[in-house]
Amino acid sequence: MKRLLQAFLLCGLFTAANAQPIVLNDPDQIYYPILHSSALTVRLGSTTIDSLLQHPERYRFQPLQVKALLDGEHEHWLRTKLVTPLKLYLWPILPTVDHTIIYEVVDGHILQTMEYKHGLLVSSDGYLQTRRACALLSQPGKKTTLYIRGRYGIGTTTLIANNKLLVWLHQEDLFFGLYFGLALLISLYSLMLFARLRERENLLYTVWVLTLAITTATSFGLLSEWLPSLYVLLFDHLIILFSLVPLLSMVFAIEFLQVRQRSRRMYRVGLVILAIMTVILFTYSDSWLLGTVIGLMQMPYSLMVSILAIRQGFKPAWYYLIGAIIVYIGSWVGQIYAINSWPVTFWALHSVPISSALEILFFTLGLTYKVNLLKKQQDEAIQEQLRLTQENQQLIETQNHVLEDKVEQRTAELQESLTTLKATQVQLIQKEKLASLGELTAGIAHEIQNPLNFVNNFSEVSVELVEELKGEAQAGQTDEVIAIATDLSQNLQKISHHGRRASAIVKGMLEHSKGGSGEKEQTDLVRLTEECFKIAYQGYRSKHRDFSCELVTSFQPDTLFMQMVTQDIGRVVINLLNNAFYSVRERSFQRLEGYLPQIGLSITQRSGYAELIVKDNGTGIPETIREKIFQPFFTTKPTGEGTGLGLSLSHDIISKGYGGSLDVKSQEGQGSEFIIRLPT
Repeated sequence: MKRLLQAFLLCGLFTAANAQPIVLNDPDQIYYPILHSSALTVRLGSTTIDSLLQHPERYRFQPLQVKALLDGEHEHWLRTKLVTPLKLYLWPILPTVDHTIIYEVVDGHILQTMEYKHGLLVSSDGYLQTRRACALLSQPGKKTTLYIRGRYGIGTTTLIANNKLLVWLHQEDLFFGLYFGLALLISLYSLMLFARLRERENLLYTVWVLTLAITTATSFGLLSEWLPSLYVLLFDHLIILFSLVPLLSMVFAIEFLQVRQRSRRMYRVGLVILAIMTVILFTYSDSWLLGTVIGLMQMPYSLMVSILAIRQGFKPAWYYLIGAIIVYIGSWVGQIYAINSWPVTFWALHSVPISSALEILFFTLGLTYKVNLLKKQQDEAIQEQLRLTQENQQLIETQNHVLEDKVEQRTAELQESLTTLKATQVQLIQKEKLASLGELTAGIAHEIQNPLNFVNNFSEVSVELVEELKGEAQAGQTDEVIAIATDLSQNLQKISHHGRRASAIVKGMLEHSKGGSGEKEQTDLVRLTEECFKIAYQGYRSKHRDFSCELVTSFQPDTLFMQMVTQDIGRVVINLLNNAFYSVRERSFQRLEGYLPQIGLSITQRSGYAELIVKDNGTGIPETIREKIFQPFFTTKPTGEGTGLGLSLSHDIISKGYGGSLDVKSQEGQGSEFIIRLPT
């Protein structure tokens, strides 16, 4: 970019070039020696200042040819003759991009040699001086000849009076102080935004601002005051720095303007342009046209994507668009001045850094606007969230009131249902007791039927014997009377025996049917179990005439007296037996070959407790319902066959009444085994 600017400056200056001596008498004007110079183009290193002074006839200086001076393959000499009453300074308005040597000659003698390298003045001891200005040593009014030797940048050399130079330098110090202060503050600001928001655009913006500031400091020779060694390295790669600025600006534009979200096509186009720019950067890194080419590629794309973002309602894009336009205008102001041979002013010469400072300012305003926009959106989202939270809170309170009302209503309904349920439960328990009583009654009736039949039969026979006895007595048959009396006596004994038998059966069975006192008493568990089996078996057969099963007993010991409420334990055993009868009867309906219904009763005395087992080879209990069988009202029997309270009441009697346990082992299709454990 700098070489292009210098080339344009050469073009403008050469339009008025001539070889006439220049008279410098205006202290407020900047003079260009090139306007009054003649030029000599030779091979590189073929000519020295001594040969020019000793043999001037060998060298023919001719009017300036811009085309020849732009040829970097040769070395150019400019010769300027001047007369001035002022104290002047030789001062390149831009750092020279090539090794340039200026000789001050008076009366054929060299007063001083001024060498510019890496854009700065080389002192007599070989060090680079940060200021480019060098005072002419010739006396005011003396004719002086300047010889300028180099390839590029020789047209930017000026002659300036002391006061004008001081004003210019002070303006430059003030401007660049503000410029780099702004760049530093903006960099810190964008870094803070990145640390807080974690947005990549803020980090990219920081990198771009720092790159732009370093490029500006290098191109104007300011970096040499802070980092001389780094300055030389950067100055040698100034073209790459000028190219990185538009490249990074384009990357920032893609991220800041959210091109990927707004237009997939423009995003892909941007990636292609970036790839081309990168290839050009690494392929033509030594070409002075590199920065211009990359800038011309970046400029239209940035304008298009910013306009696209504006049309989609993204207001921060306005700041990017204005900043981009300003820097494009500033980039061409200095070149337009040069092309038209206008006097170079401070503002025209510094139009690029001025416009870039404004660009930084507008881009920062855009970033700030976007941050504020995001903050506003977040605040609105928070407010909306608070509003929704309040609405939800109100809704929750309303729902709580509704739920409380429903809970009160349901509680009342539940209490009513519980009252009804308790009444129903009492009725069901009573029904269960009545059912047990009915089965008990049926068992008693069946059990005493045999002795009653004997009593009836022997009574009828005895009546007949009495009548026969009367007849024999009237006939005087003493032997027959005695024989009949003997038979009658035997019958009466049998009637008495079977009467006592029926009385014992009724007495024993009534013990199970009555509520009793509920007090524990010494009871033989073995005899109680046998009687319960008889009662349950006869009761079940009274309802199912076709039922029969085999009883298998194992009692160890033969008698086992324990403290218990007889009717409670009897009810438990009868419930378990009834369930066993039902199970084996159901399995008998399956018509399995070789199947015989079988009920097992076993009593075993163990250490600390007695174990009573009721076992059957019936249908068994499925595993899916095994955990539910002790729940109240749970039954698998059809309607009318059971209430679902038998096992529940039995479990409560054993566990709560005696501190024992009632467990079950079962295998579906093989049978069940109920185990009662009673503490002794």
